[in-house]
Amino acid sequence: MVQSPFPSQITKWRELRGLTQRQLAARIGTSSSSLCRWESGENTPKRDHVEKLDELLRASGRLLKVWETQTSGSSLPPWMQDLWRLKEEAVHIEFLSPVLVPGLLQSPGYARIVFEHGQPLAGPAEIDDLVSMRCARYDRLRERNDPEVVAVFPHSALTCVPDEVRREQAAHLVSLGRRGRVRVHLVPEGSALIGITSPLLLCRLVDGSRAASSDHVSGNVLYDETIGFDRLSELVKRALGSALPLEQSMEVLERLST
Repeated sequence: MVQSPFPSQITKWRELRGLTQRQLAARIGTSSSSLCRWESGENTPKRDHVEKLDELLRASGRLLKVWETQTSGSSLPPWMQDLWRLKEEAVHIEFLSPVLVPGLLQSPGYARIVFEHGQPLAGPAEIDDLVSMRCARYDRLRERNDPEVVAVFPHSALTCVPDEVRREQAAHLVSLGRRGRVRVHLVPEGSALIGITSPLLLCRLVDGSRAASSDHVSGNVLYDETIGFDRLSELVKRALGSALPLEQSMEVLERLST
């Protein structure tokens, strides 16, 4: 098993500051034997001790971030490991969707079809509630941070639904695009988002940090910018390269809305 880098990071920062285990333990109010076990990986300190370590060793949050990754699998704060709250803190959102229009940008008719197929055990009233909640979410984000949204998805995401729903959804996207905060890039017919096997979302947050989410049947997998984020960013760049420019995409949407 690969050992977490957290124990070695304590040692690194302690030695960088010229402190012995005994000296550092005394400053944070613990025993030198406890600190020794932390540095050997035998035990993991609690958050309040890690915060003291980070402050005393002048690690500028880096030691705390490594500890968070070890204990939770992500350096994102626990509250931010909820996908919706992640979007609420975003100032810039990028969607890659290999099949459908991203949920945040769906019109009521389109969302209803998605839920009717994706939630086969839900009754009509529950479907109504799901549609209502989904279609209200973008307005909530506009009220909070009004993030820039870039969405890349295939032309077939619009032509795979009945004509009336296709017109409604395309008109909705045109309306959002005219505000200037939503940019849609359609992958043209005959092309596909190669390498994108599930919906992918990348966010730049209000504090300048970045996070990502990959959507699967059983739930979302969240990534912070320390683990796998560069690969996901590269997927976004390549997807944009294979999609139509904004102006051409808007022209196609205009045609599909009539």
